[in-house]
Amino acid sequence: MHLSTGQYGARSPAEFQVALPSSPACAGQARRIADTLMREWAVSPLLVGDVLLVVSELVTNAFLHSGTDLITVSVGIQNGVLRIGVRHHVTRHRPVLRRPRNDDEHGRGLLLVKAIADSREGAWGVSRDGTTTWCELSLAVSR
Repeated sequence: MHLSTGQYGARSPAEFQVALPSSPACAGQARRIADTLMREWAVSPLLVGDVLLVVSELVTNAFLHSGTDLITVSVGIQNGVLRIGVRHHVTRHRPVLRRPRNDDEHGRGLLLVKAIADSREGAWGVSRDGTTTWCELSLAVSR
């Protein structure tokens, strides 16, 4: 596990990165880590649920669709923006936003990430090589 952390704030950005073995348990591990970080960095509880959902969806997608043995999760705060990135090191399928039918059992993960980013004045995307999916959320809480 690689750990890099700093104080929360614009001058001294908070950063954390961890490599997890790709397994059915990795989304739960990533959620627990993110929850701990959010408390340590004093992120508003109104934002934490959205952060945990984004982490869970991005890590689950990496596990299900990448075919890699290792998933790297990075979380950081700088200048009022929280950034979550999930890298899976293997490009099997580039993540794409789907429009699932009501009876589809899968395909909603990136729709949830996009909806959360939009509601939090943020953004999301996929790296050019297709190995990293990321989301940025404003720390300004307006609910």
